[in-house]
Amino acid sequence: MMNYIWAGMLLSGIAVAAYRGVLGSFSEGLMTSCTEGVYFVIGLAGIMAVWSGLMNIAKDSGLIDAFARLVRPMIRFLFPKERNRETIAMMLMSFSANIFGAGNSATVFALKSMVMLDEENGHSPVASDAMCMFMAANMSMIQIVPVTIVKIRSDAGSSDPGSIILPSIIVGIVSMIASIAVCKIYERKSCK
Repeated sequence: MMNYIWAGMLLSGIAVAAYRGVLGSFSEGLMTSCTEGVYFVIGLAGIMAVWSGLMNIAKDSGLIDAFARLVRPMIRFLFPKERNRETIAMMLMSFSANIFGAGNSATVFALKSMVMLDEENGHSPVASDAMCMFMAANMSMIQIVPVTIVKIRSDAGSSDPGSIILPSIIVGIVSMIASIAVCKIYERKSCK
């Protein structure tokens, strides 16, 4: 479906540019934005590679297990039925990447976590409570330092790229509390 949407947008842009007689400018703008897009992705790839490497070192060194013991009460509250240490470790790596603002790196860990949770759920077409809670918490996770956004703002020439940090933390706390509360309400309703 997305292919049709993108094709439609591109074709409509070409048609409007041809109608207005600025097809040359459209082509030049398209090529320029493609080049800028590649540079943008390469810049983010560096952040993702560093973060993924750090998280793998943390996992192999036992730091993730130590972190898991520290946040065990929160994990038990969020995922009361989850007992698989590997799944919990993968979820914690995703949460940690989100907390430190490396959301793109968190995606890799989130996908692995969902695969593990899906296996525990017997590949059911209906998501388990743990899957729903993980998705809600992960998507609304607070970011202490939104690295990706700060980098984008810096690359765009912002005079104070870090000014987004405090508003980001406030909004993250509010959205995380609301997401978790909604999941807990629906968990209780499904248990009745």
